[in-house]
Amino acid sequence: MLKKNDVIEVEIVDLSHDGAGIAKSEGLVFFVENALPSENILMRVLKINKKIGFGKVEEFLRTSDQRNENLDMAYLRTGIADLGHLSYPSQLAFKRKQVKDSLYKIAGLSNVEVSPTLGMEQPLGYRNKAQIPVRRVNGQLETGFFRKNSHDLLPIED
Repeated sequence: MLKKNDVIEVEIVDLSHDGAGIAKSEGLVFFVENALPSENILMRVLKINKKIGFGKVEEFLRTSDQRNENLDMAYLRTGIADLGHLSYPSQLAFKRKQVKDSLYKIAGLSNVEVSPTLGMEQPLGYRNKAQIPVRRVNGQLETGFFRKNSHDLLPIED
């Protein structure tokens, strides 16, 4: 029986709607940030409910060829780039799959043609909306983004 802080080896089999890797172990479905399908990882169990759990990558045993290796990890820690660990072409394919899956699950439509997602030539540095917190730290103003699910400011210059 798994419990909090256990470290287990799992394979990531899918992505959730918000970009978390999905793994299965001992009848539970785990959601793991910064993990991609086809990756094998050592996962630390963070929380377990009746049927689902949450985990954290402790070590990558095998990485996906869809992984974006150039990502600043601060973006994942703040949640401003939930799909940032996924290469841009794979992000576009993921978004198309999300539309197809939603049409099937919600409306029961399986024969709908979903066109490929249109991408950008330069996908980095783009935001259509941002709220940027400002804090005074040691007499200086700092800007950045809050760490996910907290009010801890992570300074980000970009």
